[in-house]
Amino acid sequence: MFQITDGELEYLAKIASEIKYPKGQIIFSTCQKTNEVYFIKSGLVKIYRTTSDGRQVSVALRYPGDFIGLAEVLSNINEREYSAEAMDNVSILIIWKDCFIKMLAEMPDFSEKLIRLMSDRLREAQDTIYDFIMNPIQGRLAILLLNMAERSGNKGEDGIIHVRLRVTQEEIACVIGSARQTISSLLSLLKEDGSIQYEGREIVGVNPNKLKKWIQK
Repeated sequence: MFQITDGELEYLAKIASEIKYPKGQIIFSTCQKTNEVYFIKSGLVKIYRTTSDGRQVSVALRYPGDFIGLAEVLSNINEREYSAEAMDNVSILIIWKDCFIKMLAEMPDFSEKLIRLMSDRLREAQDTIYDFIMNPIQGRLAILLLNMAERSGNKGEDGIIHVRLRVTQEEIACVIGSARQTISSLLSLLKEDGSIQYEGREIVGVNPNKLKKWIQK
């Protein structure tokens, strides 16, 4: 995960505008001009593409401390190739391209970390392809829940990751390429197995050891 320092965050705050997006709001869309970079202060963001028949295909989830919109800006692509949607109430810093490029030039340590971030995302994409090939739906669901919990939760002394995952079954189905009804059935199995814990409609606990038993390596 990208670790931003207090100094870097202070620099960003000076050159950025902070905007809050409610759950479900589009942050940027396909074909939008690429004039800015986004830093997620809080909340969860889905990166996706829309097919010709109107279906959404999710390609990544981004968490607090992540940048989004980087690839197009750094490669000088004029239009967005993907869309981004708030999956939670999201707070974002928006940085104009010229200001961001200047920051890269003035802060070489920050630039180096950004290169590592892009390398990590390439490896993440490769791992995702492998996981989709190796795992049936239940394995892909376990991988998703484990990744989300590790990124946004806190591990207790009992080994359980305590977290509040406010994603809907439709959103989960979109991310891992499944149907909502299938996800509903699998979540019930994971609950009975003790792999996940619910409070109302929210997943509030994840047992990493039990979830990993569903994953094929």
